[in-house]
Amino acid sequence: MEGLRPIGTRIQIIRGASAQKLLDAITALSQSVTDQVGSGVRPVSISRRPLSGSKEWIEIRFSEKNPQVQDENNSFHTINGHLNEFLVCPIAKRQKRLSISGLNAVLAFDGAGPQLTRSNRRLLRRFVVQVFHLKATYMAELGVGGTRRPLPQGEEGRRTLLERRLEKTAIRALYALQLEMGEVTLQAGEDGKFTVEQVTANPDYRTEEQAMLAAKAMWQTAEELWKHQGTAKKSRPAVLLGMDPEFLLFNRATGKVIPASRYLGFAGEAGCDSLRYRGERRFPLVELRPQPAVEPREVLVQLLHAFRVAYRFIEDKKLLWQAGGMPQRGFPLGGHIHFSGIPLTFELLQVLDNYLALPVAAMEDRRSFGRRPLYGYLGDFRLQPHGGFEYRTLPSFLISPVVTKGVVAIAALIAGNAGQLPRRPLNDGGMQAAFYQGNQEQLREVLPQLYADLQKLADYPRYEGYIAPFMEAACSGRTWDETVDIRRSWKLENHS
Repeated sequence: MEGLRPIGTRIQIIRGASAQKLLDAITALSQSVTDQVGSGVRPVSISRRPLSGSKEWIEIRFSEKNPQVQDENNSFHTINGHLNEFLVCPIAKRQKRLSISGLNAVLAFDGAGPQLTRSNRRLLRRFVVQVFHLKATYMAELGVGGTRRPLPQGEEGRRTLLERRLEKTAIRALYALQLEMGEVTLQAGEDGKFTVEQVTANPDYRTEEQAMLAAKAMWQTAEELWKHQGTAKKSRPAVLLGMDPEFLLFNRATGKVIPASRYLGFAGEAGCDSLRYRGERRFPLVELRPQPAVEPREVLVQLLHAFRVAYRFIEDKKLLWQAGGMPQRGFPLGGHIHFSGIPLTFELLQVLDNYLALPVAAMEDRRSFGRRPLYGYLGDFRLQPHGGFEYRTLPSFLISPVVTKGVVAIAALIAGNAGQLPRRPLNDGGMQAAFYQGNQEQLREVLPQLYADLQKLADYPRYEGYIAPFMEAACSGRTWDETVDIRRSWKLENHS
């Protein structure tokens, strides 16, 4: 029932020995948790409920001390709700979805061995990564006979570079297949690139340690979602929005990109950012880092301030300032949106993909599609040390104020209303391919329905002045031009 606090989390899993180990671990974990002084939060029950076929729910229910009467029809937070779609998806279709998403994949049928030959068997290292809800819970190197050797820990328990790369690849593979829980087997060749060898929705929790690691992740996720929902029910959460969009400095006389490091330092509101170009690490990109704010209007005020800082330090006024996805070949640009004060969830990423990234893709210059799928793939995110996260799928939306205002306003609208935006056109394989391959005509077919959903939200009138021009441009079939100098549209002084 809308407006009431969910009573817990439901996690859809495959019935079996691993599921039983997981259930036992969560039950043991719940029994060890005592009431927190003053918080009023304690677990009510851990239970399982059968579903059709081989599936079942694990339910983690919470209650409050001296609770008001709860309606048993209250909704649960649902995790791994797309499990059935994965189970009925043929291996060939899974392979195609991974490939379209930019991942190397040589999937074998479930239960089959890896597709290795005698000539390459010794060259490959193989790893297994278990994931729950956008986090790796267990990583190990696979040895002879399938033995698992946990990876060595980094200093002070931090993830090593190898662990971070394995986790990112496994999460990306599961997200492409609409799974929030699973196990991914990866090959690493001599070039260091990973290949997805197998994806299963039924992780093998063969030891109590693996089951407990997954149980802790489930518990923490369920508790975080429950507490956030309780806070949101009492008062509107203050979600901070930030950004770090990029642009290029281009010399049209020489036809070359001018390094931003020539004018800007590494830190500050306007700084330079790195990029690997022809195997070398360079600092060609200008990155704006305005102060975060709650309201879109204030975010834009801060962005204009960062623009002016950049204008003051970039002395050569004859250089073109170019934004978008890839205004010059080999120089992909990103437009990352930062969120603080709201939990990162699988469903939130899907809403951002469908209601924000898809309309932006419908407006992009054709040059922009060269950025994907290496960059700007669906569901791309990065956790931040301050506790928030950044959504990294978008190109540089600095291309015009209309695009920037629309992006920031829709991001704010989604942050407060993600649960009321149900459409997922990008879950369709054909629409997913259209996103990566740049079939903008197909993308525009679903824009009216997405726009109608946004307009139905109670908060929409607050942002209509920013969102309406953006969505109308996206629906019209107009696209932006990445060759233009963005100083003109942003009305910076003395533009050329």
